[in-house]
Amino acid sequence: MLWRNALPVFLLILMIYGLSSRVLLSLVIGGGITRLVFEVNAIKQLNMGQPLLPGDLLLGNQVIHNIGFFAHYTGHRLVLLLFAALLFAAVLWAIWRMERHSQRLRWMPRLLWASLALVALITLYRGDGPWQRVYADEGLPGFQLWYSVASVQRVGFMAEFVRMSQESRVRLPRGDQMLVARFAQSHADDLSARMTRKPPTELPDIVVVQSEAFFDPGVLNGIDFGEFVPNFEHLAATGITGSLTTPTYGGGTIRTEFETLTGYPMQAFPAIAYPYYGLASQWMPSVPHRLEAFGYSTTLFHPYRGSFWNRRETMPALGFQHTYYLKQFGDAARAGEFISDRALFDFVLAHLDEAATSPQYAMAITMENHGPWDFDAGALTSLLNGRPLPHGLSAKGTEEMTYYLAHLVNGDQALGDFAKRLLARPRWTILVFYGDHLPALPHAFTDLGFDDGRPDIEEHTRYMLLSNRPLNSRKLDLNAYDLPGLLFDTVGLPEDGYLALASTIRHVWAQDDYQHGSEYGQIQFNAAQLEVACRHKLDAAGKCGDGNPGGQRAPKSASEGG
Repeated sequence: MLWRNALPVFLLILMIYGLSSRVLLSLVIGGGITRLVFEVNAIKQLNMGQPLLPGDLLLGNQVIHNIGFFAHYTGHRLVLLLFAALLFAAVLWAIWRMERHSQRLRWMPRLLWASLALVALITLYRGDGPWQRVYADEGLPGFQLWYSVASVQRVGFMAEFVRMSQESRVRLPRGDQMLVARFAQSHADDLSARMTRKPPTELPDIVVVQSEAFFDPGVLNGIDFGEFVPNFEHLAATGITGSLTTPTYGGGTIRTEFETLTGYPMQAFPAIAYPYYGLASQWMPSVPHRLEAFGYSTTLFHPYRGSFWNRRETMPALGFQHTYYLKQFGDAARAGEFISDRALFDFVLAHLDEAATSPQYAMAITMENHGPWDFDAGALTSLLNGRPLPHGLSAKGTEEMTYYLAHLVNGDQALGDFAKRLLARPRWTILVFYGDHLPALPHAFTDLGFDDGRPDIEEHTRYMLLSNRPLNSRKLDLNAYDLPGLLFDTVGLPEDGYLALASTIRHVWAQDDYQHGSEYGQIQFNAAQLEVACRHKLDAAGKCGDGNPGGQRAPKSASEGG
């Protein structure tokens, strides 16, 4: 196992030696690059609960253009890091000047060594030739494609990175068509009922709020449910609510976002880290596309840069006709580093009040409680008066919890006011609110621990669905990818393709008293893989059929300001 982790580093050093003919310089550069990769991996592991993955390389341009934002995650040590980089460069220059060329190899053999090492590195990460067998399951006992954290612990970071790089080159899995077709055949009546149901004569306005890092701290020892989010708890009791399993922790918001917009589980595509870079596509029958077909106007509100996470390109492709990003919010009030939830909610309400008679679908993605959370909350700390922090927190844990909870309480107050005003409108209105992932509060979580004894990356956020029309309030635990089906069921809109299959699977699993979850999950994952491979909706038999490859009419051109 050890040599599989060391091999990529050895090949890198060998390539550098071939180019420089300096042994010490090659060792220092190779070791420095390796150390840098491990440091970046540690930062990501701390803040997102995930190791560095090949898909992170796609974010290089984003990191460069948002260096100030990402500098927060280094603990504001950007100047120190720059100094270290300059010092490292000086050391390299000194070694270059002091170390003599090796007399054993001339330029031709060195070029050959460098070329062979480069080819070996490229083919290694591509999985060409024998490399795929070297890093196959037999050579990496304990590797799990679905669970990268456990894989790193069992096989090592470098070996896991190589294997994931090889997996990322594999074409999207097509899915087991026979498995999906058998389920569709045995539940043909249920699927037909979903596909043929008539939409209601009155269509509601639908507002979806994806709340940054929202969860109820009541899952922690020493904290009561609703203690810091009383408005959420009061509202949730009047609607459909429960825990929400999301595919990310501490960051990676677009993974949850993609699931709630398409219904496709990220777990069905384990080699894809960031769906807005290569997976999300205009043909997909997303929630906005589906609602557009019923006459909805679809709008996105996000008080941050549109270039971040590639939303400027992706959101129009997923069906948003109008988009509002940071520039459109002007001098909106901030709470700490980012625009406050209250300012965002006021912006959304103003848009709804000005909207035409057509039904509205609005998605608001909040920013106020974005991490990192180890900062001074400033004046917002006063919101915690009368709400003492739990006992047992270390100094770092107290710092994390104070910042997070101050913004959580502030956002909860804004939510209460927003829901009251939104649901007081005479028009039928549905509000869906959910947290995209838990915050990364490593010290606080370690200090307190969770009620159920599970690690932080396995904990869930919360969601609620509210309506200003009669609604059967109930508790229902869901995955993030179940929310589109729940929404369409609540409104009474027809479903087809994968969405109809996914909703049917959810209901059949409930009728089975939530037994055999892995079997139902495999059917759903394969259905998602199949539809994505087909690039159009599945037919009533759960097959690709002869559908229109576009799957949807082309969306209207999006604008930055609506």
